[in-house]
Amino acid sequence: MKNNSLLLAFIWVVCLAISSLLVPSSSCLAQDQNSPPDEPDSAAVAAALGDSTAMVVMGGQELFEVHSASFLPADERAASLSQAILDLAKSVKARPEDLHAVHDNRIKGTLLMCGKVVLGSVWDYEAEALGMEPNELAQQRLEIIRQAMVDYRHDFSSGSIIKAVIFAAVATVVLIVLLLLISRLRTRLENTLANRIGNKTLFKILNGETLVNVFHLVNRLVHFSLIIWLVLAYLNVLLSLFPWTYSIAAQVYEYVAGPLRTFGAALVAQIPSFFFLALIVVITVFTLRGVRFFFNEIERGRIKLRGFYSEWSRPTFNIIRLVIVAFSIVVAFPYIPGSGSMAFKGVTIFMGLLVSLGSSSAMANIVSGIILIYMRPFAIGDRIQIGTTIGDVVDRNLLTTRIRTPKNERVTIPNTNILSGQIINFTAKARTTNLILHTSITIGYDVPWRQVHGLMIDAAKSTENVLPDPEPFVLQTALHDFYIEYEINAYTDKPRQTPATYSKLHQNIQDKFNEAGVEIMSPHFRVNRRDDLVK
Repeated sequence: MKNNSLLLAFIWVVCLAISSLLVPSSSCLAQDQNSPPDEPDSAAVAAALGDSTAMVVMGGQELFEVHSASFLPADERAASLSQAILDLAKSVKARPEDLHAVHDNRIKGTLLMCGKVVLGSVWDYEAEALGMEPNELAQQRLEIIRQAMVDYRHDFSSGSIIKAVIFAAVATVVLIVLLLLISRLRTRLENTLANRIGNKTLFKILNGETLVNVFHLVNRLVHFSLIIWLVLAYLNVLLSLFPWTYSIAAQVYEYVAGPLRTFGAALVAQIPSFFFLALIVVITVFTLRGVRFFFNEIERGRIKLRGFYSEWSRPTFNIIRLVIVAFSIVVAFPYIPGSGSMAFKGVTIFMGLLVSLGSSSAMANIVSGIILIYMRPFAIGDRIQIGTTIGDVVDRNLLTTRIRTPKNERVTIPNTNILSGQIINFTAKARTTNLILHTSITIGYDVPWRQVHGLMIDAAKSTENVLPDPEPFVLQTALHDFYIEYEINAYTDKPRQTPATYSKLHQNIQDKFNEAGVEIMSPHFRVNRRDDLVK
């Protein structure tokens, strides 16, 4: 620029008209083209000072924040000042020592200048909002701008570029070496583990081949994660070496550090909740242990409660355990990380909907199972008959009851079907009194009933598993037109062998009657009327 008094006066007028922190300028030598618009008075500036801020950036480096105003948003101020500082750093004629501040009472602010060119202003109200003196804030920002100019010119020097290229080559070699080492280490670990435990069985339950496959999966996942992090770290180092890619390097760093920082902050924020959850878990575990001990003592007969049977102890414990765990989950739910998020609530609602749609029959079976437990119609090992199915009870739970038939067939019956049908227990009464086996035959009136009684009693006494005391007895259950129905009743203490006992009893009845010459049959007679004979 020409150094004359007229031009100096013109520039000074322009400086007094500046109200924002920035006025776009291409260099210290290109700021004299147009005058800025008139600035509002100090009262308007104070009222227009906003709370939003924006960061002034140069070459990817953050310098300082500026406030917004109603007539100039913070982001526009920051962008304009960033461009002005960048042009200042590129200008070979601009020197860092030419930066200075001039206070202007008209706008109640301090002008930031490079030589005779205005870069921007610092409002008194802005400094007051930051708790600083206007001149102090102006000098602070000038020092930041001065250091940014020095750093920018140093970064773009030929010596810095050469050093950056060398460091980039070294970083590339280090990355390649690390990738090769990680790949070889992964292969060696997999081969070593496969050779040592691939054909063995650990703890008599865990197959070595299965463990090797699991380790391969985990090892590859760790290997893939390490490669991703190494590549991202390499890109961050590489891009931070060159001044043209400083801003991109910051973004790559955020990709790497952002998730970790977010996760770490969330983890630290949830530490009190973790302590509370741990306390709930400890209280729940010790409560369950105490309840388990109490019902185990009842099952062993060491603790007796009037009207409470020992076989009720285990199912009652299971029900109480479910209630305790459910109550603990309800208490702990608000302290579970993410429980208040909409995604968590949506998943909870979805799971509740699935349970409500598919649990109607399951809940009916559960309620029936609980009723059957406390009705005590049968126990594990009892020989029972449900409908047409006869067998021994081998398992029962809240949903189903499993029966093994005499032919070793395993039948699973829903508890709702059991509760709605008839249950015959052949074993329960046999624990205190013996089971009575009974079968019937029909004999004509021509055979004396005393003879029939004797033959049937002899057949029962000679049958295996039939008790001699109490003695078998015969009942005449019906007097039909042509025959009498006799029923033999015999006691046994082996209800599980009922089918074989019945078969042997029937054989003995046939043998005894054949030896006595009595035919087992139901005689029928036909009488022809005289009218029919005449015809």
